[in-house]
Amino acid sequence: MKSHETHKPEFEEWLYWAQILVDRLGICVNVYSRPPYEDIFMPEKDRQLRNFQTIDLLKRIDALTDETDTPSDSLTELNHHAERVIDGLAMLFKEALQHLPQLSRDMQRLLKSPWQSKFPSRLAENLFRGSLGNDEEGLGTGLPEHGRLPKVLHSMLQREEKGEARTLRQELMGKHSLQDDLARRWTHMNSRSLRSAGRIE
Repeated sequence: MKSHETHKPEFEEWLYWAQILVDRLGICVNVYSRPPYEDIFMPEKDRQLRNFQTIDLLKRIDALTDETDTPSDSLTELNHHAERVIDGLAMLFKEALQHLPQLSRDMQRLLKSPWQSKFPSRLAENLFRGSLGNDEEGLGTGLPEHGRLPKVLHSMLQREEKGEARTLRQELMGKHSLQDDLARRWTHMNSRSLRSAGRIE
């Protein structure tokens, strides 16, 4: 999902990449919770700690975005709400970028998979390369310099810091249905990932 590279990312772009991040983190939680190979050893303390950190990040993204369709028709309130969510997601994206390199190393080990190609399973391919082979959505090495999702998140944060003013909501009303669709898809995918981790009822 692209936006004008000289402008701050729009609200629905933040929601879209939050959804993708949640999907990748959800895979990591499932692998930490149920390692697929018995012959791969990882200290229990390390595995539980990193799983807890990943689940905690998922919960905080969930808490921030569970009211993406604000029940107000006021454009001023909608814009204020969007900016509050964006500010929160920017902080969470920065935190995620600190964790992604370790997550990638752990997942490469636990899934017996390289990060760039020749994946041994569909699960590994979805995690490292992205679903449907969309490279921008894959975890990769977890480092922005190697591309994929980390590069996208890093670029969004740079655009948020240095980009031109974001388009106001009254100029985006024609995209309202897209925003609602992304919010519904995000909520469905996020809830599924958290439930499958066995941590949220």
